[in-house]
Amino acid sequence: MLQISVLETLVLLALKAQRSWEAAGAVENAHRLATRAGAGHTVHLVIALREANVATRLGDLSGARRALSRAVHHLGRADSDCEVLKWAAFVGPFEIDYATADMYVQARQPKRAVPFLRAAVRGFGGDLARNSASYRAKLAAVLLDAGEVEEACAEMSAVLEVCIGIRSPKLLGRILEFQRMVMKIDSAEARECGDRIGESVSEGLA
Repeated sequence: MLQISVLETLVLLALKAQRSWEAAGAVENAHRLATRAGAGHTVHLVIALREANVATRLGDLSGARRALSRAVHHLGRADSDCEVLKWAAFVGPFEIDYATADMYVQARQPKRAVPFLRAAVRGFGGDLARNSASYRAKLAAVLLDAGEVEEACAEMSAVLEVCIGIRSPKLLGRILEFQRMVMKIDSAEARECGDRIGESVSEGLA
């Protein structure tokens, strides 16, 4: 189980470093070890999600869908696990919704990504303000890409209201990327939203 935990983390690190082949190998080894060890559904759920991450990065939409289908299967049976290891306890519907949204974003199908990203934001909750704001900022960007300008601006306005004092380069990057996108749209609402972001950033937001 410790080896599987390390491999699961390695997948994310390899993807971040753009070494998809290494991430794919880690998933394969994790699956082999989990099968041999008789791991529970929660562990297999984590592995299925990592497989979906790899397939999404590789542009393999069919592979990502198959992995996500397995993830849903294991989620539905996770209650039967006698013991859930600490490193796997985080996994749940939020991760599946977010991975599904990411798949559609990477496939340039933002309209299909929106409902899953909305569900992920609702499922995440607001206990961790920085992460919650970051996910909502991503939702705003996907909404904008899907042509839902009014809702996208409303979502970003909500982000700006809650992230005063949060120091997060990732969040700031998402806010500035949204600003670049929204300023290309010729509407009063889009311009107003872009200007508000500029004012907030100049006041030390994020």
